[in-house]
Amino acid sequence: MILKEPIFCRKPVYEVRAGLKEPVKVALTGDWHVSYIVSKKQRKLMAERLREIRPDVIILQGDLFDTPKSFLDSTLTAELKKTLELCAKIAPTVMVLGNHDQLLARHGSPKTHSDFLSRVWPGAVSEWRKICRETGVKLLIDDWFEVKGLRIFGFYQDAETYYLAPGATVRMEDFKRMKRAIKELASEDMLKPEEGKVHWFAAHAPIGELYRMKELRSFDVFSFGHTHGGCVPIGLDVLEDLCGGHWGLIAPFKRLFPARFMRGREIVNGKASYIVNTGMVMTQECAPKPLQYLNFLKAAEVTEVVVR
Repeated sequence: MILKEPIFCRKPVYEVRAGLKEPVKVALTGDWHVSYIVSKKQRKLMAERLREIRPDVIILQGDLFDTPKSFLDSTLTAELKKTLELCAKIAPTVMVLGNHDQLLARHGSPKTHSDFLSRVWPGAVSEWRKICRETGVKLLIDDWFEVKGLRIFGFYQDAETYYLAPGATVRMEDFKRMKRAIKELASEDMLKPEEGKVHWFAAHAPIGELYRMKELRSFDVFSFGHTHGGCVPIGLDVLEDLCGGHWGLIAPFKRLFPARFMRGREIVNGKASYIVNTGMVMTQECAPKPLQYLNFLKAAEVTEVVVR
């Protein structure tokens, strides 16, 4: 029995009515955590689902690599590039960086990784820019991409907001840098409502109360990854999936928050769709060895969003 093999691919589909002249199909995926504990079958199921959707654009929600040592592993890097190239062939593909995509190990080397006690790897952004150029994927760092009237703004969450030096308080929600970037874009009139245009906000981790900023009132969709369905699951993932549930306990939205914000879609302020894609794995390579094999319980997930 290969415990790392998933059972199926979750296929949530949502519709957003925002006044576009013609509908745009968006496919969300991410949290691949490419490593030796993630099954190739999971990526295969994801690719099959992307082909089935035939999206106009694909958004990768970050944490594509599991640890910085993956950058140094030619086999894993080749697998990642192959998957990115596949996405780019299916549809124009954009990505945002996740916290795992940026980490430096506790002792200053990208060869090893210790979660929550790590620091940012200074070379991460330049390395990702290179990978994206080679694979035809657009990396969004406080930047935007437009397709058929849908403007996707991708924001950069500096991993320093997640990981600080040992002994310091771990801050999970310091989005000051992102807030500055939003205000700067607004000052350039990039975020103003415009006839026939729809604004989509993409970032790796849920942004808490930041969505209340007046500068973001023109956004109809906010999409995220990171929570893996809630980080700490209640019960077995597959059984909860089959029952239509799977609620978690803890994720970085004000530390502890209602289950509805951890996966699927929530309508915020009676207007905006707040969508969380739960990605591909339940645990990461940095988890204790027995827990790594829980990945067979986690179905890969590709979210389809039709914006009209």
